[in-house]
Amino acid sequence: MILDIHSHIIPNVDDGSHDFEESLDMIRESVASGVTDIIATPHHCKGRYEVSVETIKERFNKLVEAVKSNNIQVNLYLGQEIYISRFESPFEMLDNGKFLTMNGQKVILIEFSMTHKPEDFEDIIYNFSIRGYKVIVAHVERYEWMTIDEIQYLRSEGAYIQVNSDSLVGKGKTFHEKHMAKKVFKKGLVDFIASDMHSFRRSHLALALKKFDKAHKLNDPSIFGL
Repeated sequence: MILDIHSHIIPNVDDGSHDFEESLDMIRESVASGVTDIIATPHHCKGRYEVSVETIKERFNKLVEAVKSNNIQVNLYLGQEIYISRFESPFEMLDNGKFLTMNGQKVILIEFSMTHKPEDFEDIIYNFSIRGYKVIVAHVERYEWMTIDEIQYLRSEGAYIQVNSDSLVGKGKTFHEKHMAKKVFKKGLVDFIASDMHSFRRSHLALALKKFDKAHKLNDPSIFGL
């Protein structure tokens, strides 16, 4: 199994894919590289991406049917990438079924502001953990404010750390992303490598797993019930 835990392949729910054909092209490319299992994780961001859970599930189910009818050999699962914002309570949203967990498990994928450290940074993982949630922090190399010490702190609180495959293989958007991803990986702080696929960012996951020694030991599927 090669599992991609972070992707934006559901059409017309965020900035990932514009239509079903584009989604299928992204999935075909990923599968051709060796990926066997993909978790779709559409954005939720207050004021920007607020598509309902019901709509996401409906479009995901249509995508699953399209994958089957096109005979693409891949297993698809559903999750969400949740932006942590002071404008809404993620705990209330989870309790009310307004957010999706990863494959229905008590595991969530979260992201932060790219430019500003959250005021309650030290409490975020703890507040999820006391409610029984495991937390994966998305693409840590992309946050301009995040340091190695802060990543180590997140892990000490029980968080899992994810980096993007394009950053690891030298195709990240900025020097900071590429440098930080390799630094975090070399220090043994990475738990998941994922594609973070969009129409403008295709999957380099299989390449990253082949290129980096010991990377094959990452991406444990068991926490997702797989």
